[in-house]
This record gives sequence, C-alpha cells and structure tokens, in this order.
Amino acid sequence: MYLQYLLIFLRAERSGALGPGAGAALYFVLCQDENKCLNKMVAPTAKKTVMVLESNPATTTKIQSFLGALTVSSFIVIWLSSAASPLILFISLRGEHYKTAAFILLITIIAYLPWKRGPISRCVQSFIDQNHPKYYDGVSIVFEGGEVPPSEHRQTFFAVHPHGAFCIGWALLFTCPTMHGVRFCFAPTLFASPFFRLFSRAVGKPGSAARPSMNSYLKNGEDCALPPGGFEEATLTSTSQDRVFIKKRYGFVRLCLKYGVAIRPVYVFGEGKLFSNVQGFWRNRLALNRFGIPTIVVWGRWFFPLLPKKGVKIHIVVGKPIILPKIENPTKEEVATWHNKYIGELKRIYDEYKEVAYGSDKGKVAKVEVW
Repeated sequence: MYLQYLLIFLRAERSGALGPGAGAALYFVLCQDENKCLNKMVAPTAKKTVMVLESNPATTTKIQSFLGALTVSSFIVIWLSSAASPLILFISLRGEHYKTAAFILLITIIAYLPWKRGPISRCVQSFIDQNHPKYYDGVSIVFEGGEVPPSEHRQTFFAVHPHGAFCIGWALLFTCPTMHGVRFCFAPTLFASPFFRLFSRAVGKPGSAARPSMNSYLKNGEDCALPPGGFEEATLTSTSQDRVFIKKRYGFVRLCLKYGVAIRPVYVFGEGKLFSNVQGFWRNRLALNRFGIPTIVVWGRWFFPLLPKKGVKIHIVVGKPIILPKIENPTKEEVATWHNKYIGELKRIYDEYKEVAYGSDKGKVAKVEVW
C-alpha cells in the first residue's frame, strides 16, 4: 500500500501537480513510519548462487600453470611421505643415517608445538590459493543461498563428496579465503604424521577426524568440514562414473543432531576424472578399507603418475544448509530420517548442476551412483 502511494506522488510530481521534491519527502516519511527503507521491500530476489572462486584457463600463463603443477604435486608428495614417515625414521636409525633421523624429529617437534600462524604461513597459504587453481582447465566454487558469508552465522558442517584419489576439491576448499574459518578434519593417522601436520597447519585450519576431536570441535561451536566417504569413496573413484559412498555413513549426521549443527552438502564435479583407477573387486577392496587400508591403484599424467590429468574442469557446489534440530541423544530412526534427507539433497545438487559442470550433452546422461 505504501509503495502505491509513493508511485502516485512521484507521477504527480513529474506532471507538475506537486512541487519538486514532494515525492522524495513522502519516501522519507514512509521510511520513517515503517522503520525501514522502502527499497528493501522492492529489492530483487537474492541470487541463487554466489561465485567465490573462478579460474579462467584462457588467461592462465605457462608460468602460472607450472606453479599450479608444483603446488598440487607438493601437496600429494607431502601427503604420501607423511604416511611413510615412521618407516623412514626407522630405516634412518637402523642404517645410522642420523642426520635424516634428526631432521624428521625436528619437523615432528615443530609440527606439534603450539605456535600460531604468522606472516610466513599466510604467504604460503596465499601462494597456494593463487596458483593451485591455475593447473586445471578452470576451477569454480559456488555457494547456494545468495550470501557469503551469511548475515546471520549458523554453525555449519560441510560434507564434501567425492573423496577422489587425493581430495583435490577438498584441497581447493581448504585454502579458499571463504573457508578460512572452517576446521578441515583429516584422517587421524594422516593428521598425526609430522610432515602433513606441519604443512596443513601452515596453509589452513586442520583438525583430526577422530570421534573425540569432532565432538570437541562441534561442542565448542566451530564450523567443520569432512569428506564422509573416506577410503571407500576413494576406492570407488572412476573417470567414467561418478560415485559417492554414503549409505552407511551415519556418524556425522548423529553428531550434527547432537549439537544442532546445520549440514551443507558439497559436491566436487570433475574430482573423479583427475586420476585413473583400477576398477572392480569391490567387495574385497571395500573390506580392506574397513581396517583403514587404502586400496586405490591410481595414475594421472604419464610422465608423473602423481600429477592429476590435464584438461579437467572442476566445479564445486556448496549446497544450501540443511537445518537440523538439536537432539542430544538421537534415536536410530531420527538419525536415519535426517541421513535420508541429506542423501536426497546431495542428489539434488548433482542433478541440478551436472549440466553446468559437464556441458549439456554429457550432463544430461551423467548419473551419480550412491553406495
């Protein structure tokens, strides 16, 4: 009604029936009367998604591409060497290579000291954030909801799929400025290893995915991120078929219900196309995964198998929040109900954005298998 009055007065002012400025004066009066500005009432609907990162391959130089390759290969090498660090230390001591053993012990001490991130850490993080996306055939990260960060913050759990061979999409999110306040939770054995612990502390806000640690983070009101599919989802990686392993992953939903934390499903389109992986023997391989044994046999570039394949576009969609109630001791039925809602929302994201990520032809026929 107020808007109609304002339009009538503006037309009358334009025709000369009212003195100049009368319409503006009425606008001011109406705003004061309603205790809010009228333009908020007629503001256009917020965008469905907000782009927080976009890398255009057409403007990427060869030097930037090289630095991107250096960044991603360093990430993967540190990941793998960290897993082997206890063995390296044992061999060094056994072979009397004391300098190597001393270096590993020094890195271990630094990795576990309670230091805070400073200028050096921020420079490393900025270098990775600027150069890592340049390696791929385009990287984009979008958030549903139209406002990043939201005006009213709600504690959030980011569940990222698929895991892929080396969590490349996860790594891109880890250093993304929009996600700097989120604690990214890694496998306990990986986070405990000195090389990776030091590296991850230097470039972001890492944590352990162990249940006691997750409980502590959420209890303290922190935002967290986790790839719930774990080793099983990595095992299922395929360049020709998108897959997620989520049907038996109830733990993160139970935790979010316990603390009343919203869940945002995240899907990384293109993750599975970065590395080839041996297919088949699923039952045996998934059985080994339950004991914490990875069973991927992957390769990327022919001259350096640990480097992701070129020509892959990565499109990351952070879905809108699923608002969960706070239930301190949720029943199995309550956990299952919200778990099913989560799977439904994850499938919606895939179906809604697959053509944007893969193109109309490939996107129309693309499907995600839910294991």
